[in-house]
Amino acid sequence: MSSTPLIMMLGLLLACLMLGSVFLVCLRRLRRDYASHVRLLSERERVATGLHDTLLQSMQGMILRFQGVSDRLPHDSAERATIEHILDQADEVLAEGRHQILALRIPVVYGDNLAQALAAVGQSLRENFHARFSMLVTGDVAQVNGDRGEEIYSITREALYNAFRHAQADHVELELVYGCEFLTVYVRDNGRGMAQPPRSFAALRERAAILGGTLDLMSLPERGTEVILRASGRICYQVPRPLGWQHRLAAWLSRTEQRS
Repeated sequence: MSSTPLIMMLGLLLACLMLGSVFLVCLRRLRRDYASHVRLLSERERVATGLHDTLLQSMQGMILRFQGVSDRLPHDSAERATIEHILDQADEVLAEGRHQILALRIPVVYGDNLAQALAAVGQSLRENFHARFSMLVTGDVAQVNGDRGEEIYSITREALYNAFRHAQADHVELELVYGCEFLTVYVRDNGRGMAQPPRSFAALRERAAILGGTLDLMSLPERGTEVILRASGRICYQVPRPLGWQHRLAAWLSRTEQRS
């Protein structure tokens, strides 16, 4: 009988050692994955910087030289019309190249830095497309899950790019609203509007659905466009917020109606 406490202590010690071993294995794996992720981000930043500093800068220089040649030709010459058409195509390629480089520089979105990451995107696009950019954050800023934050970042970046690149706007506005039920993102511009959504909009909507939310677009000719992303707070926030009394009352009434 006297050996029973000793056996129990040895069993408890063995269980603790096993749990400690599992914890160390998981910790090593997390460290390895984190180091791999950091190396990947570093490599992507190096490639993006190289492309920007060499390829795009060289292409920009070539476009300017061809533009100089075009300016010396008669306005009604066929050669000038051909060069202008080629230069328009080159501008499209250059803009798309800048967009792809911006995609390579996706930051690690974690915690409460989502707003800062999106602000950096807006400022970068403002410098490239020479339109005014403003940003507004309302509500109590909440910690956002990392993978969900990167998805919100990616969808919003695409909406911002479309506003700067295609809307022909002189002002683009980004607003983040941290609500109890939803994290809502508004991308507004005062551009020419659009007759139909861009080709990428359907795919963006599917990605918004993964966030437990929606993606809507409202546009009027010559009065601008507004893209609205709603992401479920229950899915996106690290600590889901309690609903306000209005939502609790609506939920109680809904349950009462279902029971009756």
